[in-house]
Amino acid sequence: MTVQEPPEVQGQQSPTQDSKKNDALLLNYGLIGNGQISALVSSSGSIDFLCMPKFDSPFVFNHILDQTIGGFFSIQPANVDNYTVTQTYARNSNVLITHYTSNDIEHVFAITDFMPRWHVSDYNISYTPLELCRIIEIKKGNPSIVVAFNPVYGYTPNETHPMAVDAHTVQASHQTGKLFLVSNLSAQAVIDQTPITLTEDSFFILSHQEPVKHAVLSTVKERLLLTNQYWHRWVKTCYLPKEYQVQIIRSALILKLMIYESTGAIVAATTTSLPEIVGGIRNWDYRFCWIRDSYFTTDALLKLSKFKEAEHYVDYLSKIILQHPDYLKPLYTIEGDTVPPVSHLDHLTGFGHSRPVRIGNDATLHHQTDAYGEVVLSISPLLMDERSIRKDCDELWDCVVYAVEKAIEKFPEKDNGIWEFGDRCEHFTFSKLLCWVAVDRGCKIAGKLKKDAYFKQWNRQRKVMREEILKHAWNESVQAFTQSYGRTDLDASTLLMPSLGIIDPKDPRMVSTIQRSEEQLLFNGLMFRYTNVDELGKPENAFTICTFWFIDALALSGQKRKARKYFDQVLSYGNHLGLFSEDINQKSGDLTGNFPQAYTHVAIINSAMLLANH
Repeated sequence: MTVQEPPEVQGQQSPTQDSKKNDALLLNYGLIGNGQISALVSSSGSIDFLCMPKFDSPFVFNHILDQTIGGFFSIQPANVDNYTVTQTYARNSNVLITHYTSNDIEHVFAITDFMPRWHVSDYNISYTPLELCRIIEIKKGNPSIVVAFNPVYGYTPNETHPMAVDAHTVQASHQTGKLFLVSNLSAQAVIDQTPITLTEDSFFILSHQEPVKHAVLSTVKERLLLTNQYWHRWVKTCYLPKEYQVQIIRSALILKLMIYESTGAIVAATTTSLPEIVGGIRNWDYRFCWIRDSYFTTDALLKLSKFKEAEHYVDYLSKIILQHPDYLKPLYTIEGDTVPPVSHLDHLTGFGHSRPVRIGNDATLHHQTDAYGEVVLSISPLLMDERSIRKDCDELWDCVVYAVEKAIEKFPEKDNGIWEFGDRCEHFTFSKLLCWVAVDRGCKIAGKLKKDAYFKQWNRQRKVMREEILKHAWNESVQAFTQSYGRTDLDASTLLMPSLGIIDPKDPRMVSTIQRSEEQLLFNGLMFRYTNVDELGKPENAFTICTFWFIDALALSGQKRKARKYFDQVLSYGNHLGLFSEDINQKSGDLTGNFPQAYTHVAIINSAMLLANH
């Protein structure tokens, strides 16, 4: 029997135990966080992934990357097989609730998981402690639970042994730091993993380096109240169309969890090495800030009237540009530093035995010229929008000049492209397009700021660049804009050409490109980014954001009914909480890749708003 959802929650039932799929290979997780740290909570209530004290720090829990030795923090019924489990988010919040109901309905309880966050002072500052809170609320009867607290704390295979330091505090020490788990339940029972019969509501607070002092249930519930109020207030100030509000709100809340509050950096995803193809080697560390992904994220948030987040990111971006004017890397750490090279964690088996498990990312060594376009696109609203009043306009203008001049300089060169091909450089269409975008938006900014000399110079370049792209990216034999100059391979990134303004969406060449992409890249309603062989072989799974790019291109070209059909179909692939990863297997419908993926939730917002407004 399934417990009824409370009126203040939203979500769907977790997969049942008789599911034909292997639950260990499904991304049935919810994300909680507060802008400093985040964690994945399984549909059965286990914390299976957490890094501390930052998004890109070493693991505290990594069970999702190794089912045998990976760390986790679970709270489950002592007789788990006799319970039905459902999971929801609190309405308009990043607070996650997992409900447990015994089959005889005599025992019912719920676990509420959250990371504290609330406003202090004038609402411009958030309190975001390095804490994970878990509240166990008895709904009926006296359930018996077992708590398993098994942290790993680090990238090495060294064990971290929890020990009771007093009746209600567990400490786990490692050479990289300390963890403390404070509760009103027996610390020794947690250590021994012995059953605990609940007679009152209980709590746990996991903290980093120092234990939370004077913790009692009432203070934890107060933290929960303030945290929910924070998220409710944040959602209330979102602009929303009349349709798809639930999907937009959840995607916006997920994106907010990917913003590192200390710097404004935005991670591509909060995980590492969740594979594009289960059992394969396409496993990457996404806990870094890509210039490309971050632009798309801030653009989506701006559509929701979230100006503050866009400003915060531009503060992060402008510091990088002003400190490193020689060459812009495609990604940086959340602190604005160079991303470390890849290392392999060979002691971990990986998600679904997908090795290697990687930390670091070698894409930092790539030449990706599209970044200059995304720089100008990111800064443009702060210089063009009348709501923006900035004291650093001169510095932002300097960043625009830098990016535009670099785009002009790099436009003739080959690069590794948006998909970061590691085995070749080519004249990729998307890279050329974004160089043109840098100059096009630079001209518009120069016009508004009355920088006439720059406008005249850049305008000449803009025209030449546009003519070249439309001539050389078009393949007459294929009747489509292709992945790169002179090739016949299709690429879903060309579907962004209308939305970025280089061509009318109803231009016959664009309509033909949409049609060819549908014929050659779309399988079971899901679009591949490309189907040609790369250095790792032939792609096997659809890249989720590309399906939404296809939907947007359809809508802009006037094919709104078809666009809406595909949109509703792809939304059905979300997990039980409406969360999406990077990829979808077009045969099984399983989510794959790092999770949740900012790109995908950005695309949901963009497509939903485009369809709702047409």
